[in-house]
Amino acid sequence: MDKIFVIFFFTISFQLFATSPKDAFALVKKGKAVLVDVREKDEIKEGMVKGAKWFPLSKIETDPDWKKEFTSFSKGKEVFLYCRSGKRSGKVESVLKKEKIEAENIGGYLELQKVLPIEIP
Repeated sequence: MDKIFVIFFFTISFQLFATSPKDAFALVKKGKAVLVDVREKDEIKEGMVKGAKWFPLSKIETDPDWKKEFTSFSKGKEVFLYCRSGKRSGKVESVLKKEKIEAENIGGYLELQKVLPIEIP
């Protein structure tokens, strides 16, 4: 019974403290946050969330200097990540946290495009 309560509590807590896509976008518009699209080049042809920075997972995996470039546009701001479905952005979130860069995965483009403005690059 105690294990069920602990699991329920952490599940509810996570949902209460996770930033909604609309709230993340509002912070981006105020200049307090950056929204980062980690999809690959061929995927962004269909569109990106308006104002998002493009920084693909493959760059993090192959460019030894990726961190310098990433922090050049994200330093001092909250970082919100997305990909197609949320899986790769979760992977990038883990990599960033290991590098002491706080970030939050807000999911996938497939869902975000339903609630946030989109632009074609």
